[in-house]
Formats: sequence, structure tokens, C-alpha cells
Amino acid sequence: MAATKYLVPYILITAFAYVFAKDGLAFASPFVYGALTALITCVMLLISSRGHVIINRDTLLIGVFYWLSGVTWLFGLELISAAQSAILSFTMPLFAIPLSVYLLGERASKIEAYGALVGFGGIILYNLPLLGGTVTIIGGLLTLVDAFFWALFSVYMRKVRVQDPRQTLVTTSFVCMLLYGAFSVTDPYFTPTFGLAIDLTYSGAIGGALSIFLWMVLIKTEKISRLTTLIFIAPIVTLIYGVATTGILPDDLTLAGVALIFIGIYASTVHGRRKETVVIAPLPASPIPEHGS
Repeated sequence: MAATKYLVPYILITAFAYVFAKDGLAFASPFVYGALTALITCVMLLISSRGHVIINRDTLLIGVFYWLSGVTWLFGLELISAAQSAILSFTMPLFAIPLSVYLLGERASKIEAYGALVGFGGIILYNLPLLGGTVTIIGGLLTLVDAFFWALFSVYMRKVRVQDPRQTLVTTSFVCMLLYGAFSVTDPYFTPTFGLAIDLTYSGAIGGALSIFLWMVLIKTEKISRLTTLIFIAPIVTLIYGVATTGILPDDLTLAGVALIFIGIYASTVHGRRKETVVIAPLPASPIPEHGS
């Protein structure tokens, strides 16, 4: 698949984004951490785009969706572990696939839909051992809201895929910075440390600017239904990292989850390309007027 060169680094970056953000929240409130992260992301993308931006209705909406996803993720991450947050966030395909069908008119085959469901089942099995008594209802619900807005953000990013991704993302990150900054007055907690600087650098430059750029490039090259199933592999990276750093081998339930994730990916990407039976396909969305500045 041509998108592999973008998908592999995106998965690796995403797998560790939860760890850095969780650590950073010990030194800054979610609003302050989000504002500083968005500032770094915006500056990096502005330099990359040579000062050019795109401002239109859809781009501004993407910024709002991205902020809603980020702020609910950070507040949820305060209440649950990084691993639990990662897994709950990866319920995103269950929202993204139907949203892409109804908002974009994309055709999702039965095998792609089934692959996503199987992959999601693997995510559940993989994390059942992690959910014993530590996850809170509020933290879990906030992370599910994050997954919904991440899906909506992704669908709208594909909707504006003809736009320059860097110029689009400059506007998106600037909207996020303004919203985070406005709400920071309600909780201005901030303790500058060297560790926080590292966390912010990763979250803003790597987990922010680079990751979001890679995600938009991927969205431009692959259908939402297939792409969102592929990212189920990120928790496997987390599993490998955990084994390497702790030496603790996963139990049978976790391994069964990993197996289902691979089956879901295979069904969606390999077998799904051979069978294109349509589940639902409404009329294509109307063309989007573009306005660049």
C-alpha cells in the first residue's frame, strides 16, 4: 500500500503520544497543556507552510472538532491511564465509518465494515485486563466523546482533502490555541519543569504538527473505512513497548485481542480490496467551494 510510508510513523507517534501527555498533565492543567501544545503545533506548521493559511467554513469547523477531541481527551486522560485512554480512543472507527458514508458518500464494503468490528472486538479483548477497577466512568465517557470528535475531525479533513494540508492545519491549530487559551483562565495551573518541556515538545512538534500532517496525508490517499481499521495496530505497538520495558508477557486474553486486531486489518485491507459489496452509499456530497488566503 502506497500509504505505508506515512502510516508506520503515524502509528509509532500515536502509540507514545498518550504517555507523554499523561506525564505532562502532572505539571499543567489540560487547558494550559493544550494551549501550549497547540502553540507549538501552530508555529511548526506556519513555518512549514511559509506563512500561508486557508480560512473557510469547513476549515474553521475542523479546528473546533479538533479542539473538542483534544480537550475531552486530556480531561479523560487525567482520570484514566495512558493505556486505557489509547484503547478507548480507538473506538473512533465505529464513529468514523458511518460518518464517512453519510457525510462524504464514501462506499464502505461489507468486508471493511466487518473488519472494523472484528478489529474493535480485538481492542476490547486486548484491554479487558486493564479495566479492572481503575477506569472511572467519567474518564471513560470523556474519552469516548474524544473518539467521536476525532472521527468527525477525520471525516471533515477528508472532505477538504483538495486543500493544502499544511495551510489547512495552521488554521486548525490556531483555532485550538485560541480556545484552549480562552479557557485556561478557569484553570491556570502550570509548573515549568524540564520534564514538562520534553512532554510539550513531543506533544506539540511530533505528536502535534508531524502526526496531524501525516494523518491528513493518509486521509487524502485512503478511504476512511479502510484507514481507520488500519490504525487498530497502534495498541500492538504499545503492547510491544510494554513487554520490552517491563519484561511482563501478556496473558492469553490480551494475545487473543492482538490476533483479532490482525484479522480485522487483513479483512479490511487485503480481502476488502477483492470484494467491494456496498453496504450503504448515499449520493455524493456537493462540491466544496474553496477560499484560500
